[in-house]
Amino acid sequence: MQLRTHYLSPAAQARRVLDLTTKAWCIPETSPRALARRAPHGYQPVRAIRRLQAAAVLALLPHSW
Repeated sequence: MQLRTHYLSPAAQARRVLDLTTKAWCIPETSPRALARRAPHGYQPVRAIRRLQAAAVLALLPHSW
């Protein structure tokens, strides 16, 4: 077991655990294409953003037409 002499972020620790698990269970590595298809952190689908914008516009419209 390695001594932990420097700080590892939680994300780095999770990657390390996943790497060790994939090696232990002989799971094939993820292809570069599959990695590229993953959504970035904080990603929101365009539909959800448009829905929020439409709701905000409707909230700002005057109610006495």
